[in-house]
Amino acid sequence: MRLLPLLILALFARPVVAQDAAITRFRELIEDVPHLPVDRVALDVDPAVTLEGVSAVSVDSHSNIHVLHRPATGDPVVVLNPDGRFLRSWGAGMYTIPHGIRVDPNDDVWTVDSNTSRVYKFSPEGDLLLDIKVEVPEGGGQFCGTADIAFGGDGQVYVADGYCNGRVIEFDATGGRMGEWGSRGTDPGQFTVVHSVAVGPQGLVYVADRENGRLQRFDRDGRFLGLWTYAGQLFSVAFSPSGELYISVSLGGDPREGYVIQVDQTTGAMLGRIDVFGHEIAFAPDGSLLPATVADEVLLFRPQG
Repeated sequence: MRLLPLLILALFARPVVAQDAAITRFRELIEDVPHLPVDRVALDVDPAVTLEGVSAVSVDSHSNIHVLHRPATGDPVVVLNPDGRFLRSWGAGMYTIPHGIRVDPNDDVWTVDSNTSRVYKFSPEGDLLLDIKVEVPEGGGQFCGTADIAFGGDGQVYVADGYCNGRVIEFDATGGRMGEWGSRGTDPGQFTVVHSVAVGPQGLVYVADRENGRLQRFDRDGRFLGLWTYAGQLFSVAFSPSGELYISVSLGGDPREGYVIQVDQTTGAMLGRIDVFGHEIAFAPDGSLLPATVADEVLLFRPQG
């Protein structure tokens, strides 16, 4: 069975009680947020590789682009050089629903599967180095597992255990479990779909609480520090190489009404925007934004100048 139609349904299915008033207000506010000065580039892959439902993108220290997509057959992990030249691929038969990919400071590649809840660590060449199995509740459905990964300054690995468990799990660099926090719900420190996680320059952990439309902040031990509520679904959080905070938001259950937004780290105010949907977002060393749009392409938004 092809997974992409099911993915789209899972991405944009909304609760019966909609955020209509909040979304209307957000639409009014976003009109006053300036567009960020970027150039949109659709990368041409050479030789051509068919990409199907790009779920996440990450970039290593050499600016090589790591794409995680959902092919009917073939390798879910595809690596391209900065100009789009195909370098290598791997992972056929290892995934049910490939979801998140991040490259750590050593250029090792980590991925997660939101069905099996497996967390895989690979060498830059694609050799499997680590396999972590995160437990999922029985009968949780097709989307029930992990969603994203982030890395702490002391080798910690933070896993967004997003769909059924609604928590963040901390592992050490060898896969040893160090702790966890969060549960499903709407109170501060609770989550309804932990869809993305990122570690900021000061070591704080930021969590995209997707269905609650909010960004939550924690210290490295999981102590709740605060939250900012936006509207719609808050899909992803990431930091640029110079330390700016970005989120991606989708309104009204429509990926065509998606925004990547630069956010003030003190107030949560929206400073600038790019009009694109980002299922997950990442940055290249030169500051280029790479949003995974769940389409069949690799997009870059390069800073002008």
